Amino acid sequence: MEVLPLISGICCILGGLGVVLHTNPINKIIMLALLEIGMIGLIVSSYYLDIAIISSICEPICTIILLLGYMKYLTTIKKKKKFGRDLPVLSK
Repeated sequence: MEVLPLISGICCILGGLGVVLHTNPINKIIMLALLEIGMIGLIVSSYYLDIAIISSICEPICTIILLLGYMKYLTTIKKKKKFGRDLPVLSK
């Protein structure tokens, strides 16, 4: 019995359950990364190494872009709460 497909399948299942069950968006992104790791493991166990190389290069970049987008969203919400409706009008 091969170990890599078993561990990869467990990572996929845990990542999928984590994405569905978590409510915090950062935790969802982390669980999505775990799901992607499991998928890369399954691709490697099927000997599609070229596809595994490309996906293992792209996956962390996509995760970082998602995290940066979420952080930008949080700062935008904080700025709106800070100024509220009393934004200074600069066009007068």
